[in-house]
Amino acid sequence: MTSTIAAPLPPDEQERLLALHACGLMDTPPEPAFDDLTLVASRLCRTPVALVSLVDRDRQWFKSRIGIDAAETPREQAFCAHAILQRDVLVVPDTFLDERFRENPLVTGGPRIRFYAGAPLELAEGRRIGTLCVIDTVARELDSAQRDGLAALARQVVAQIELRRLASKLQAAHARQSLFEQQLQRFNLEMKALVDHRTAELKAERDRAELYFDIAASMMVVADTRGRVLRANMMAANVLGLPGSSLPGSDWFELCFPESERADARAFFDRLVTDEDESVHRFRGYVLTADGERRVVSWHTARLRDEHGTTTGLLGVGEDITARLKAEEQLQSTLTELERSNIALRQFVHVASHDLREPINSILNFAKLLKRDAGEADAVRRERFVDFIVRGGERLRMLVDDLLAFVRLDVTEARMEPVNLADLVEETRQSLTAAIARSAATIRVAPLPAIRGDRSLLGLLLQNVIDNALKFHAPGKTPEVEIDCGLVGNELHLAIRDNGIGIAPEYQERIFEAFQRLHSHAEYEGTGLGLALSRRIADMHRGRIFVESQPGNGSRFVLALPATSRIGIAVHTMPSTEIV
Repeated sequence: MTSTIAAPLPPDEQERLLALHACGLMDTPPEPAFDDLTLVASRLCRTPVALVSLVDRDRQWFKSRIGIDAAETPREQAFCAHAILQRDVLVVPDTFLDERFRENPLVTGGPRIRFYAGAPLELAEGRRIGTLCVIDTVARELDSAQRDGLAALARQVVAQIELRRLASKLQAAHARQSLFEQQLQRFNLEMKALVDHRTAELKAERDRAELYFDIAASMMVVADTRGRVLRANMMAANVLGLPGSSLPGSDWFELCFPESERADARAFFDRLVTDEDESVHRFRGYVLTADGERRVVSWHTARLRDEHGTTTGLLGVGEDITARLKAEEQLQSTLTELERSNIALRQFVHVASHDLREPINSILNFAKLLKRDAGEADAVRRERFVDFIVRGGERLRMLVDDLLAFVRLDVTEARMEPVNLADLVEETRQSLTAAIARSAATIRVAPLPAIRGDRSLLGLLLQNVIDNALKFHAPGKTPEVEIDCGLVGNELHLAIRDNGIGIAPEYQERIFEAFQRLHSHAEYEGTGLGLALSRRIADMHRGRIFVESQPGNGSRFVLALPATSRIGIAVHTMPSTEIV
């Protein structure tokens, strides 16, 4: 019997402990920022237990935990004390097979750890203060994506940013491609030698070569010097979407290229056949499948010669890389979007925190005044203080509601369905009944089409724009709103025109950014998020929103959607002029 093997202390233990305590995390309450990452780690690795563990002098304490009740364990029992000795993810597939852990009380008793994986939490100065770890009660492995994901989440715990995982995936893909090309080049040389000597080989060796040819995982095509297919393997037939028996004897260019491209393809093929300087070539090209789809193929070609050294044709070995190229393009797009999203998030948090402080400070200040003067202030003054507090609370609630709506759009997918715009405008009008009555506004609605879109999101956009039209009008001037729709080029324009105060040209793009207001709260109420929400909704419908306006001459807000969104004309059930 062996006892628990405690992890040795890191060489920088004293500095590491100082760095740990300087973080101010030990024995603090749970925080959503850590709990969210712990939940994602559990879901990513499909484990019942996930922890953010901080390794102290004599204990490991859990800043965040899922699937376990204990808040800390002794350091000599801590798996994470081993994990912080290295920079990479520590994976223990089966604790029963690892002499460091098989007698550990956390293995032999509760929680009966059988599998462990921990990614070190390394601060900027290089001190590893703990881990983000996942635990299971059964032996198992992590695949490479889960390892990379766990490491990326660990970096999020200390830095709130993660781009390296996706970059490493792309690097790994390039490494795999490079390895494939090297193997394929060796394979080409072997096949060329085999073909050069096939007339002198025994029948058994020819049969073995033919079988190797047929079952190869790459496309393999042998063509004569005119481009006539002599032989093609099963993978080539599968990529082209044709029966394998139909390929031999076919003209490669008529088989794989549209008529307009055949002359250029033949000319390129002739250069491959006649190039005396290079007998092996590597390039990318297109092939046209039986159903008309273009596929991208990475080709390696080698000239074939007979025993007299005369060129008899080409051997082409190709890999269909269409899916890989799309994946790389999507990966690059995701990297770009993540970077843009992180920048936008930092800006959003900065502005949101500023706007939230304003009503909170107002509430606190007037509450303090009310408390201070409670015994001396008359009823009118107390009522005025309470009114300020209520208005601050209402503004805070409105701001929080708009913030939630704004953030939820990031995780919302548009549900495309037929939407009768006439009915949607009527529902919006009813929801704004109080504002319409208060302003004595006139709303005119022309016949509107039915489109494909997300009904609730489009309703939110209409409400924001129409509410602004009712709100931003000159004192003493009755609001007038006109709504119509028409085709402009390849776009369908839904326009909301008002006779309000108008917007100067230099502000007509800025108003669609979050928290951008052109007027004070005292002049016009609002959170500065309505038009930012509207722009996001337009983007989700593959459209755009813009404004045409001049100060003092009203505004015309236009939601421009692809013309293909239109599915018919809806008969507008309201009178063309509505006065409330």
